[in-house]
Amino acid sequence: MSSPAQLRPLIALRWKMVREPSTRRGLAVALVIPVALLLITIVGARLYPAPADSTTLLVIVPALLLGFVVLSIFGPLAAGGGNELYPADQLVAFPIKSRTTALAALCLTPLNLAWLVQVLIAFGLISYLARSSWPTALAASTTIAVFIACATVFGQWVGWLIVGIRQRIIGRILTWIVALALGMGFLALLRSGSLTGFLDKSPTLWVVVAALGPSQGNYSRWFERTLVLAVLTAGFFALSLLSCRWALRQPHQSWERTSSSVRAHRSTPGMDPQKMAARMDRAGLWRSPSIRRGLVLLAAIPAIALWLAGSQLSLMALLPGLIAAGSALLFGVNAFCLDGPGALWLAGLPMNPSLWFWRRTRLVAAVALAATTPIVVIGLVRLPDGPQWSTTAIVALGALSSIAWITATSMRTSLTRPHRALLLNSRDTPAPPGSMAVYSIKLSAIATGIGIIFTIVVISGSVTSGLIVTTGLIASAILSLIRSIRTWERADQRAMVVTTVSAGQ
Repeated sequence: MSSPAQLRPLIALRWKMVREPSTRRGLAVALVIPVALLLITIVGARLYPAPADSTTLLVIVPALLLGFVVLSIFGPLAAGGGNELYPADQLVAFPIKSRTTALAALCLTPLNLAWLVQVLIAFGLISYLARSSWPTALAASTTIAVFIACATVFGQWVGWLIVGIRQRIIGRILTWIVALALGMGFLALLRSGSLTGFLDKSPTLWVVVAALGPSQGNYSRWFERTLVLAVLTAGFFALSLLSCRWALRQPHQSWERTSSSVRAHRSTPGMDPQKMAARMDRAGLWRSPSIRRGLVLLAAIPAIALWLAGSQLSLMALLPGLIAAGSALLFGVNAFCLDGPGALWLAGLPMNPSLWFWRRTRLVAAVALAATTPIVVIGLVRLPDGPQWSTTAIVALGALSSIAWITATSMRTSLTRPHRALLLNSRDTPAPPGSMAVYSIKLSAIATGIGIIFTIVVISGSVTSGLIVTTGLIASAILSLIRSIRTWERADQRAMVVTTVSAGQ
């Protein structure tokens, strides 16, 4: 059986496993909205009035496309090679080809919200620049579509290659050395003022020139370069299949201290039971490589970018909420999955069940706060006018409001739509890919809405308005948590969550 023939029934089975009608509707909407937004972006850019000077856009678009290439590489790396259609342990008994695994990861790429936003921006800007006629806009969009496909399969190839290299200890050390060298090189370019010159020589400039060829009457250059991109896409696609096959065949070499080893903690005869439970929660959190890697990337990459490139007030109103939403997608939308089979043991202990719920709530909020704090601190320091008192207060209030709402929404989702997810390897997610896409859109919409509100507040500079808005948002989040705890205290609902996260449905 060929790989596409294997992939079709696997996708069909995954769709049938989405039992909740509301989740199916949400996923269907999530699949339709990007296509509609793409058409609206292209048509809207074509109908929008022409700019007086497009020089700035001609500088921005190549840098944006280069950033898309970087995102296409980091996305598979953050997921350990790519998102999984099914956990690996569920397919180990079946003759699933490595090419099927690679194709599945490629098909799930559009479910990445950051990837999708970059695609929409790229299509919108290039259609705006090539707006002389509908045929030229269509030709430019075709070139960008081929480039996006090329960058995506290139990222898959590099991602699988690095995953295979990192199976050995020496490979992990080498990749960290290379990453450090690249980071230092980028910092050196930025400090020396040579970054602009480097971006002017970016290979993505070659793509932009090709896409704008028809608007300048040069169809031959457009055709030749688009054809070259198509050939490169086919080549990188073949290489990604080979690198996936090679990576999956590499034996994993662990460090001496593995996640399954037994370690004796120091004696704590006088420790409060609540503190011991909190220690267990933290251990359950940090045992997962996907959570560790995701949290580090989520906090480090935006913080470094803000430190190097500077910050703006509008960005500081939006970014903390989006980071908090990203932290919830690591485990918060299925918070009780951290216990795994141990949930049955915890449910049988003679304790108030509400204590379990509030511990999970604090853990979700603490992780969101840990991911958001570096962004807020560095972003405020790197503001053009420095951290003013009113600005600092409003940004902090906005971050707390976002964390409260994200936490309340995550805990509600954890109770109503639990999933079994052990989170034992770097590619595990707390829910199936379709559900994760719906959760991503939902949490991003919440974070963006709160960010827009606080953008208005931070522009006005009124701390009193920020306090009023924050009080209302946190109060509504607390009411949501109270409703959730009442649901959790029902024995039938709690039993459903416990049996699902411990043994599946």
